[in-house]
Amino acid sequence: MASLSTSSQITSVELKFLLSLLSFPNYRAPISQIQPTSKLSLAARDRLCQQLLYRGFVTYEDIITRFGLTATGRTLLTLDTSVFPVTPDEKYVIRSCRDHSITPSQIHPRVPKDQRQALIVGLAAQGLVRVIKRQLGDVWLSETGQQFLREECTPQGNTPAISWTLMSHYLTFMRQSLKSP
Repeated sequence: MASLSTSSQITSVELKFLLSLLSFPNYRAPISQIQPTSKLSLAARDRLCQQLLYRGFVTYEDIITRFGLTATGRTLLTLDTSVFPVTPDEKYVIRSCRDHSITPSQIHPRVPKDQRQALIVGLAAQGLVRVIKRQLGDVWLSETGQQFLREECTPQGNTPAISWTLMSHYLTFMRQSLKSP
């Protein structure tokens, strides 16, 4: 893809990624819904997202897709259950992965699905579980990315690199920016 000349040197595929986020509420979307070009592989899209994160243009959340117990977590399971230094839901998570690594969907059904990621993150921070695999979840345009699009983005060249739809998203974004105090 040809690059666009801007003060921050952004490529056309990076610009398309940023502009596609403008079509979603709060400029936030699941990574699976972002496809800047039809020829971009999923792995390349994820690398592109990480590059934009590094530059401060986007933020994203990781989703833990596989995890297992650490040696500390195994030791905790041998302790008297009345003195577990964890919550009941955390106990279910730890016990669920007692024998092998699991996915969040394999956690005991008593643990609410909307709390599983937070519980795994907390247990990993305590050193009781280890994260084996992660994937990108939601991605959103950061304040820096919004500021870049508003104030610094000045594409140059004679060959259009974006669709009318992306241009429409950009114009809507700019109009909303003008209305905001």
